[in-house]
Amino acid sequence: MLKLCRNLPRVGVGFLGLALVSMFSMPARAESLRRGGTTSSTVSTLAGVPAGANPADVTPGDPPSVQEFSVAGSGSVNYVGPDSDCIAAGLTCNTGQTCQCMEVTGNVTDGLGPLYHGTASLLLSIVNTVTYPNGNSAGNPSGQVCFFASGILSVSPAVGSTITFITSGPLCNGPQSGSTVYSGGFLIGSSTGGFSNAVGAGTLSYGANFFTDTGVFDLKGAGTGLN
Repeated sequence: MLKLCRNLPRVGVGFLGLALVSMFSMPARAESLRRGGTTSSTVSTLAGVPAGANPADVTPGDPPSVQEFSVAGSGSVNYVGPDSDCIAAGLTCNTGQTCQCMEVTGNVTDGLGPLYHGTASLLLSIVNTVTYPNGNSAGNPSGQVCFFASGILSVSPAVGSTITFITSGPLCNGPQSGSTVYSGGFLIGSSTGGFSNAVGAGTLSYGANFFTDTGVFDLKGAGTGLN
């Protein structure tokens, strides 16, 4: 059903609410979340580490000296990209849920530090079977709802050197029809070339307009090994 969104008219349609909200909105579930959270037979674990587990025996060294950096750019948006693209990047939807793979392809046009230019690709795997209200019902005919998403931003400032940022956070329909905004934290993931030893963290913001197919991203963080 998600792929039918490609055939929907652009006029009067809000992003991710392109019939998805009416299909997947779950008021009763949202109410239970507000009142006391959800219950599940599966125990979730922080960082994938079972409760009570001890980290591997290591001798901690001095914390690295980090420097601030930033990355800003824009690109064209494919709101219903192939699921295979997200899966190939390690973004696999949880069992029993439905996810939408959104892709942004473009370039870095500004930044502080070494990441002020280069090609960029952003993948977001958006869980659209569970939605949350965001406090505003005006402006967007599809409803003001938020989703949770995980993704990867890849930046290649030179041939053979790619730095990746793994991110997770909420993505919401904006108050203007066709608008969507994302804000999440990030860690530097597996990278290549001069960034193979990079370590860092920060925040990643992203906004898009469905009617212009344009997305803008802005990343700010601190790290080391950013040669």
